[in-house]
Amino acid sequence: MSLDKLFDSAPEGKMNAVRITQDHKISVIETTIPKISAGEVLVKPVCCGICGTDLHILRHGFVGTNYPVTPGHEFAGHVVAVGSEVRNVKEGDFVAVDPNVVCGTCRWCRSGRPNLCIHLSPIGVGRPGAAAEYVATPSQNAFKVNEAIGHGIAALIEPLACALHAVESSQGIKDRRVLVLGSGTMGLLIALTSKAFGAGSVTLSDPATAKQNIARQAGIEDARGPESLNGELFDVVFEAAGVPAALRQALQSIEKTGALVQVGVHDADAIASFNPFKLYEQEFRFIGSNSCADKFAAAVDLMADIHDKASLLIGESFPVWSFAEAVQSMEAAKSVKTQLRFS
Repeated sequence: MSLDKLFDSAPEGKMNAVRITQDHKISVIETTIPKISAGEVLVKPVCCGICGTDLHILRHGFVGTNYPVTPGHEFAGHVVAVGSEVRNVKEGDFVAVDPNVVCGTCRWCRSGRPNLCIHLSPIGVGRPGAAAEYVATPSQNAFKVNEAIGHGIAALIEPLACALHAVESSQGIKDRRVLVLGSGTMGLLIALTSKAFGAGSVTLSDPATAKQNIARQAGIEDARGPESLNGELFDVVFEAAGVPAALRQALQSIEKTGALVQVGVHDADAIASFNPFKLYEQEFRFIGSNSCADKFAAAVDLMADIHDKASLLIGESFPVWSFAEAVQSMEAAKSVKTQLRFS
């Protein structure tokens, strides 16, 4: 048997997929199963998370979105076919997928900042995502995971990688006072990562008492409403809510020489203001943290240590073809993480 035949085991024909059009409508369509190249793998998703990026794509538009688009970038599944040049995974492997498809050759990729690639085309944004029966990905983006941790937990590895990048972007949190504003998935994972990396204390602030309770269950004892911060100052502040009020509070909560890490995704045309004299006088740093950079492998390892706590974030799940209903549930904040199931 030729090598071409050996590796040419990909499913063929049609599949169903969720589609979002530029006029912000959701539908389920029949489309062709992706054809994989020599360096790609075909994954059959088993779980996919919905996050704020998906809401931006649906409601307002998001930079880099190639409409009509199949959403879904937080996912895990089984490899069902591999290209002829793939050696890192094989058919049947259970994988979590880094959605950031990059060129690998631009200055940002070569400097270890693939999230800033000038040719970045993320799965679920610039190319078809995982809200479908099958999704194609470059093999280097597929990371083998112990399936025993659970499908929902595996689908949380992508946001955990983003949290890891945010924590490392702060330029050091060991023994420092940390404040996280926003207790959605990103905020809670940043809080858990900060504790794992040796923060002196971690405070999580969110107006939703239900989310405060989940944070406490996950081991973040100091979880409270923003009104109770009372002018306290922190060495590192993570703005993970993506709303103007949280950013304003973050700017008021930084200790001298501290760091504010902007993680929350605001609207692309949002404008914020700050006091430049305070920045000068107090020598704090204002840092952006975008996506997961090169932290996916590290997130796979860290998830093995914190999966019990991370599991508390997972709330309602919906059949993938009920995408619109799942979005409504997420917008109603009925749980921290809303996920799509495929069985």
